[in-house]
Amino acid sequence: MPDKHELELFISEEGELKVHIKGIKGPACLKILENIAKKIGEEKERSLTSEYYEKIEGKDLGTTKTT
Repeated sequence: MPDKHELELFISEEGELKVHIKGIKGPACLKILENIAKKIGEEKERSLTSEYYEKIEGKDLGTTKTT
């Protein structure tokens, strides 16, 4: 069974939209967010969830290696 992905949309009384993406690990969620922003307007703020920093197939996306 494929992983479940969810988008939660919150619209404030002032008309600001907040998007919470669930079930997508790593930076792939940013592609979805960028596509949404193209349709509805500029992004004012970004908060990354713990899923962003989770490993995908053995890759650690939350750290940067320096040599």
